[in-house]
Amino acid sequence: MGMSESARFARVEALLDAALEQPEGERESFLHLQESDAAIRTEVLELLRAVSASEGFLEASAVPGGEHEGCRVGAWKLVRRIGRGGMGEVWLGERDDGRFEQQVAVKLLRHGVEDAPRFLREARLLARLQHPDIARLIDAGSLPDGAPYMVMELVEGVPVSRHCRERGLELPARLALFAQICETVAFAHRHLIVHRDLKPDNILVRADGQPMLLDFGIARPIDAAHGDTRDLRLTPQYAAPEQLSGGEQSTLTDVYALGVLLHELLIDRSPWGELAGAGVLALLQRAQAGPPPSPSSQAASKTAARKLRGDLDAIVHKALRPEPAARYESAEALAQDVRRHLEHAPVAARGGAFGYRARRFLRRYWLAASVLLFVFVGLVGALAAISMARQEALRERDIAQVEARRSKAVRDYLAHMFRDAGQHARDGEPLTAKQVLDQAAARVQDSFADDPATDAQVLKALGELHFYLGDYSAAEPLLRHWLAFDAVIADPVAGADVRFTLAETVHRMGNPDEARALLEQAQAFWNTDPERHADVLLTSRALQARLQREAGDTAAALETLEAAFAQRVQHSGREHFETATLATNIGAAYVQAGRIDEGIAASQEAMALWRALKLGSGNDALNTLNNLAAAQFRKGDLAAAQSAFAEALALRRQLFGPSAATAALIGNYARTLQGLKRYGDALEYAGEAEAMAQRHAGSASPLTQAARITRAELLLVLQRHEDVGEPLAAFMAEDTSALPASLQLRAALARTENHRHRGEADAARQALAQADALFATLGAEAEPFRANLEALRAP
Repeated sequence: MGMSESARFARVEALLDAALEQPEGERESFLHLQESDAAIRTEVLELLRAVSASEGFLEASAVPGGEHEGCRVGAWKLVRRIGRGGMGEVWLGERDDGRFEQQVAVKLLRHGVEDAPRFLREARLLARLQHPDIARLIDAGSLPDGAPYMVMELVEGVPVSRHCRERGLELPARLALFAQICETVAFAHRHLIVHRDLKPDNILVRADGQPMLLDFGIARPIDAAHGDTRDLRLTPQYAAPEQLSGGEQSTLTDVYALGVLLHELLIDRSPWGELAGAGVLALLQRAQAGPPPSPSSQAASKTAARKLRGDLDAIVHKALRPEPAARYESAEALAQDVRRHLEHAPVAARGGAFGYRARRFLRRYWLAASVLLFVFVGLVGALAAISMARQEALRERDIAQVEARRSKAVRDYLAHMFRDAGQHARDGEPLTAKQVLDQAAARVQDSFADDPATDAQVLKALGELHFYLGDYSAAEPLLRHWLAFDAVIADPVAGADVRFTLAETVHRMGNPDEARALLEQAQAFWNTDPERHADVLLTSRALQARLQREAGDTAAALETLEAAFAQRVQHSGREHFETATLATNIGAAYVQAGRIDEGIAASQEAMALWRALKLGSGNDALNTLNNLAAAQFRKGDLAAAQSAFAEALALRRQLFGPSAATAALIGNYARTLQGLKRYGDALEYAGEAEAMAQRHAGSASPLTQAARITRAELLLVLQRHEDVGEPLAAFMAEDTSALPASLQLRAALARTENHRHRGEADAARQALAQADALFATLGAEAEPFRANLEALRAP
């Protein structure tokens, strides 16, 4: 059976776009290599000649000008073209609706190219990927002529290979950067997306050293990456053999491209040598011939070759195996092998030979091996060990004395603090606990620089107390002040604790990227002696899981919490404060994943633990009660949710007063009253929650932003349309990119309804498109919003 007309058209279109990506003099030979049908080749060649005859068509220019310059696309104004290819153009855009300033990259489908399905597929794939190392989709829509566009995060950086060369990065730094890239690719794979065009130009490194993955133009969902997958927009230099032959593709296709990239980063040039610049035909032939020579054989010097020989040659060889099944099983496995090499541990690529593993063991644990050697040589070694033990005992004694002095400093300062409070109570109105802390914090900051080593523990304690009371805006500067003197204080254990508390603080203030970096720094120190720091490592898993969940990896978050819970029970027992805390977090994670009944059961177990610990009305138990009420709300049991929220709120107001945690409870209570159709009462509580959250967590925090959207939703229900614009404008004035996708969806729905009421059809369509994209990414978590979305979709 001959090719259908639609299939023929698609084949011609794909060949045309791919040929346009090639140098003009190589296009005909490229077509002969890729297409055996002479009639199709002739048709594509005629189209290419027509393209060449069109004045200015495919001029690659970043100079201001062109037919779109100054045009408005949704809320964005096109400033200048910054890129161009066979399928479309990329423009620098600026926000043009007066709300705030922001620069973006706007991707337009090129006129005359009927490639809207591919373009829209890229938008849908990007909407599924919320990760700090992947350029995010900000907006999407259609031009008046129906052509689609995407608004992307503007990434200012240089290709990863150029970054390594220009910065002169040493081998360990390059490998650490490469492992981070692998983990970002693994994130896409966990979301069932194969990139299929990994290369340095699609991996930019920003000035702060953060790698960013770009251009999912030929990416595919894993379940669609089979069959006739010879997409000719691929880059032959990095393409896997199965891409060049039209075979079945999978995540292992990206593993091959990562292997080529690693090879290039190791030797600062293409693994294909001079052949890489000899034209696409020669390069395709070379790529199909098999893997390139080992990195060490192409190294610039004998010294460089020695560093690459062995582990790194083996890692590259395994990643570049022509047979997909012989490669690393995943991008994550490739990253793990690179990290094992950096840690002097045996790498999987070299197998389990005893001699090799013994050498790696001795190199990794050379100190322990040296001690054993000395033990075996006799009396001198034994005496040395005894001497070292004595020195260690003296060191431990000194540490204990320092800790005692620091503890005394904290006790003395707290006693002084409350004596001041008592004096104030005799002279006038009693001070609240918050006022006592605020006065103490101001006093210690004034004197801290004079003697930071002595006052460090006091400042740390005050910061942690503010955090515990839910006053994140007050805790943040205290903790940052401590870190400014980190080198002078010279206390790595305290430094890790401060970084962890600050990570918790900034996370609640709406800065997940900094929270993730601070948490990783703290965990890196604790992992230098995981047995000693087991307790705090387990405690940190709760924040780690929240960050994983907010990055879109719900499965990994639950896995982290469940593993930590089992380890915590073994480490501390079931009736323990931290065990109850982890049970609370597991309950919240189950609810976020849509497993409501499991979330309710876990939260009830946590409450039973708090009561067994005689902490049933404590701060953490109130958080558990809040989670339990939220789960009942999600299940639709609004009466039970309202009762639980009211109980928790009354206790928190009485025991802790205004705080970010109190604001969260008030906001949840407002949403419950909203569900019960008590709209007037709900609006009053939402306004109180917003004001309190802004004061204690900051204007950009998820807590404040959630209260704003609740208020906007209530104003819409009450038909107070003249007031709706204020909370929505306040919401959009902040950076919303790091907010939970469910909150962004609620905002998009409210904006759609508000724009429609105001007769702003284009803005309403854009907001609805954003809502559709967000809904598609959320899975079970999106179900409560389905009815509202479908109502807005109706004409």
